[in-house]
Amino acid sequence: MNEKIPTIDFSKCASAKNPYGSASGKLAHAKLLAEIENLGKVSVIGVSFSGLEGADVSFLREALVYAIKRFKNEIAFYVTDLPDEDIVANLQAAAVSGGQPVTYWSDDECRFLGSEQSSSSRTLLDFIASQRSSTTSKVAEALAISVQNASTRLKRLYEEGYVMRIEETAETGGREYVYRVAGGSA
Repeated sequence: MNEKIPTIDFSKCASAKNPYGSASGKLAHAKLLAEIENLGKVSVIGVSFSGLEGADVSFLREALVYAIKRFKNEIAFYVTDLPDEDIVANLQAAAVSGGQPVTYWSDDECRFLGSEQSSSSRTLLDFIASQRSSTTSKVAEALAISVQNASTRLKRLYEEGYVMRIEETAETGGREYVYRVAGGSA
């Protein structure tokens, strides 16, 4: 997967340096959808918060989280350039409120914002994030679990929107899924 990942300047959709409220979030949502449509067929989109000073929970839920949720399992999104931990906390709350996890990259660190995961799911997500991608068999080996257990857990993380799933040709010649985190060097 060597596709160039486009990045959307979220501040252009927000139309303010510190946007707030559901009404302005819905307007920004429409602008964001137009930006996404203008990109054509892509599998991953970065969303940069550069130029924003802040945003409240309701704005982020309406504008961004619901857009990510709309394209879940079609397009993977990740956010970057969050100005401070306050906006990270607001995006965390927006992801919980909107029922959609959000992948956030800060430098080379990947964080998953949204509902709290079980310790076993957290371990699995941390492994995939550290590797950027993995197959079911590699996860099973690394976490000392059965391939069937790894497959079930990876599928659930994919369906919830935490990871991408790409079908590729295995070394054995068959087909296998590769699970990846959006962004970084994925």
